[in-house]
Formats: sequence, C-alpha cells, structure tokens
Amino acid sequence: MINTIIIILSVIFILSLAFNVVLFLYSRRVLTQVYLASEEASRIFTMIDAYENHLRSIYELQTYYGDETLKSLLEHTKEMADFLNQYEEVYSFTQPDLRDQLDAASKEIEQRYEKENDAQKEE
Repeated sequence: MINTIIIILSVIFILSLAFNVVLFLYSRRVLTQVYLASEEASRIFTMIDAYENHLRSIYELQTYYGDETLKSLLEHTKEMADFLNQYEEVYSFTQPDLRDQLDAASKEIEQRYEKENDAQKEE
C-alpha cells in the first residue's frame, strides 16, 4: 500500500517536473519573441518619426513650400505615425524613454537641416 502511494507520488512529481520544464522553456521563448518584436517596433517607429521630420523640413523650404504632393505625403506620414502611436505599449516594453529619444532626435534633425539651409542661402 505504501509502495503504491510512493510510486504514484513519484510519477506525479516527475510529470509535474517535466511539465514545469516545458512551461519554462516555452515562456522563455515567448518572452524572447516579445522582446525582439518590441525592439523592432521601436526601430520602425523611430524611422517613421525621423522620416516625418525630414519630410517636414523639406516641405518648409521656400522652394517646396505649398507643394501639394509633399503636403499629401506629409499628411500620409503623420497618419502612419498616429497609427503606430496606438501601439506604444509594445515598443515601450523595451524602451520606456523612446518618446524622449525621438524628441531629441527630431530637434537634432531640425538643427542639421537649418544649418544646411543657411549654407545653401549663403551660396
């Protein structure tokens, strides 16, 4: 009787241990995929934001100001950025300060294009 109980408990323990190992490996794999997806989402959003700022700086040049094609392209880019903003929780998983980084990068891009515009005006 006691041997039967010990055997049953041993089998249950081994099954539980195997289940926990499988669950641990699966969880680790899923978390790795979520992390990688979050990193990629943040890279995509950073690229879209930089593109939008670049396009806006070109649109504001005197040569192109008021161009309807650039204006519609700028609006389309803004719509895409707004759409991606809905998924902020995904990319903020790995980079909670991404918004601050994007703002800093935007300012840097604006300063760079202002310098380029000033250099072009001087020529």
